[in-house]
Amino acid sequence: MFGRYLITVTRQAEQVPASADPAARHAAYAIGSYCVTIDTPDGPVAEAVSIDTTQAPRRLIITEGAPLPTGDDNQLLSGAYNRLIVDAAAAEARLDNDTLGVWPVYFTTVGGVLRVSNSLRLLGRAAGLPPDELGIAQNYLLLGWAVYERTILRDGRRAAGGTEYRFDLAGGAPPTATRLARTWTETLDGDTRSFVDRFGELWATSLRRHFDPIDAPIGLMLSGGLDSRLVGGGLAERGKTIVALTHGNLHSDEAATAGEVAAVLGARHLTNGLDDTFPFDRLGLAGANRQAELFFNPIWSSSGQLLSAAGLTHFTTGAGFDEIFGGQKDGNPRRRLLKNLRQSLIGPARHRPATAEDLQQIAGAIHKDARKRGRNYGFLLAEPYRALVLDALPAIAEEFQERLATIAATTPTAPQILERFTYDHWLRQTTHMQERQLRPYGQVVMPTYDRDLLAFISNLPPGVKYDHHLYYRVIRRLYPRLARVRVNNLGTSVDQSQVRVELIRAWHIWRHNRPTSWINFDQWVRGGDRLAQYERAFLDQAHFFAPDAVRAFFNDVRAGRTRLYDGNETLSFLNLAMLLDPRLSPA
Repeated sequence: MFGRYLITVTRQAEQVPASADPAARHAAYAIGSYCVTIDTPDGPVAEAVSIDTTQAPRRLIITEGAPLPTGDDNQLLSGAYNRLIVDAAAAEARLDNDTLGVWPVYFTTVGGVLRVSNSLRLLGRAAGLPPDELGIAQNYLLLGWAVYERTILRDGRRAAGGTEYRFDLAGGAPPTATRLARTWTETLDGDTRSFVDRFGELWATSLRRHFDPIDAPIGLMLSGGLDSRLVGGGLAERGKTIVALTHGNLHSDEAATAGEVAAVLGARHLTNGLDDTFPFDRLGLAGANRQAELFFNPIWSSSGQLLSAAGLTHFTTGAGFDEIFGGQKDGNPRRRLLKNLRQSLIGPARHRPATAEDLQQIAGAIHKDARKRGRNYGFLLAEPYRALVLDALPAIAEEFQERLATIAATTPTAPQILERFTYDHWLRQTTHMQERQLRPYGQVVMPTYDRDLLAFISNLPPGVKYDHHLYYRVIRRLYPRLARVRVNNLGTSVDQSQVRVELIRAWHIWRHNRPTSWINFDQWVRGGDRLAQYERAFLDQAHFFAPDAVRAFFNDVRAGRTRLYDGNETLSFLNLAMLLDPRLSPA
């Protein structure tokens, strides 16, 4: 289950009585000469974190999420978790997390007090942290994320994935960070066949770790794409009862494909249509912002409710796997076809070590998106935010360069550098936004985020992964029945040679044959009074948005001059405004 928490570690002049009632929203522990308090405003402490007191009063271990044992003595475990260890003898606290830092956790040491929280609101209010102007600008221009550890709060930092932070509780020295994860650190040797074999071994291990301990039906978020069918195949392989759920445009080609996949899996198939029967307030924007502090594909929250109503307490997804395992692809259809044909006929391209020019190109492409978003949406902002955001573009570019240079010091090739930067920022944030919406209804387990599997696929030669080349082979090898189901953006199935797949894809592109998508937010929100309700949500944030600009923007939407597509871009703006709204209490 999910609940917001705030952990505070202070020195104490005298012993404090322990308060460990699992039904309470507050707990306090005396650990040596330190006092550790845990506050959980959404519900009992036991629903937000687990607390290990077996070594108290010398040591206390507080864990969010579900770390999974790996059978070795590696400090980095599998699963998705954040863990804080307060060690009185060492006079230090240690904060670590899973390989990718799936669940966001933030910390500050302002005033000599260590505070750790999964809520920016709780952390900022407790520590009195002012806004971070550059963090706000990055959040607005970069679809809801800021560079690396930066947040929208000054001196409030986000823990990087696969990293251990050590805090000096006695002398107050700055915290130190050590990266534990081995993702994106090398380029493995081998051929395609051996890589497929190794993937199969690691995938089987991940399935055992994540699914075997669960003796209950498991809910699967099913789009019908490669990621969800890979995970669905894993569930069926482990003999689990599957309840699949597909949401969005139920009349789309993608939803029909999801139904075919569900039938192959033998899954019960639930649907959550975004149509005229779905009222605007069912998005639950206020509740999602208060609790999860994130918006991305907000229909996930209502889908979580449906799965919970069906009696499910465990959920799984294909979270982010396409981006990490699917590899790079060329934006130009002709070059993409030629590269794929070359790979199919003569093998993967080799990649040299990254150069300074490569880093410039990566930074330039990301910065271009930020400039475009500023050009298209900067006018919505009220002062002083408009000037703050638009004036920050040079500083954002500088931080891009610095972060990419840091990654390049330990990451060998340009595609791997881009992959890691993309995941550390935008993709990691979208995972937080989607999957975190399910957590209030049960436990989310993601075999695609297994420690050993991630260390393997992130270090594969980029040429082998290019445009799903290896992914298709894995699906064909592991789940041949699922490989025979059409993949919508290909216009065909992947149970055939890569050359044939690419030629069919190119033919569909040439013929402009585009399958209909499950994404229909733009169409749905224009119906009834839903667009007016969405507009009112922006107008209610007059401290952040300029009302006249908001009205002009939504008039353009009504007239068809502007589209909202999946809504995530404008939703990220609204989420930021609500996080900065002084009227919204953290409680």
